[in-house]
Amino acid sequence: MSRILVVEDEEGLSGAMKEWLEDECYVVSVIDDGLVALELLKSASFELIVLDLMLPGLSGIEVCKQYRKAGGKAPILMLTAKSTMACKEEGLDSGADDYLTKPCNLRELSARVRALLRRPLSSPVIVLEAGDIQLDTNSRTVTKAGSPLKLLPKEFILLEVLLKHKGQVLSTEALIEHVWGTNSTIAPETVRSHLKALRKKVDGKAADSLISTVHGMGYKIEA
Repeated sequence: MSRILVVEDEEGLSGAMKEWLEDECYVVSVIDDGLVALELLKSASFELIVLDLMLPGLSGIEVCKQYRKAGGKAPILMLTAKSTMACKEEGLDSGADDYLTKPCNLRELSARVRALLRRPLSSPVIVLEAGDIQLDTNSRTVTKAGSPLKLLPKEFILLEVLLKHKGQVLSTEALIEHVWGTNSTIAPETVRSHLKALRKKVDGKAADSLISTVHGMGYKIEA
């Protein structure tokens, strides 16, 4: 259930990577602009980032540098059409963990993704809580009153986003951006159906829902 961010402005390539990685049971978000990706990384967590070197908005090198400077720990696989040693050195020196030259073989991409995800992170354990719900951001597990709660990938990310912004109202558009990606064509009804399913699981038999609807504005979990 690892969450991967693909930052790539070639639509054909990003679409192929997204489809391939999702077939291997990863949750994949795609962004085509470096500046937008950096803003997303300030509020959303990913287990791995596939980052193109040449991007509109902000280069992959700058995204990598600023992400690392802000304390970002997720492994980064740098992706570029440039195969010179100088480009590889620049990417790795900026904070990338691995380097793959385009056009890339998708089987090699997934092999490198698996290798990077096996590396231990030095990040501390972070547990998000509300009521009797606990979400462990490292093990990617959720418990309710100490018992494991089985969530689908998108349900898990919805809950994680709402818990990270506890006390704040998040609009449907904000939830789509965080969970499905900035360029997603997901309809608001899809968000509502996922929230309905998530509520059934986290609320159990409770009369009041953990997730509140703020009519005309969005959704929130009370602080």
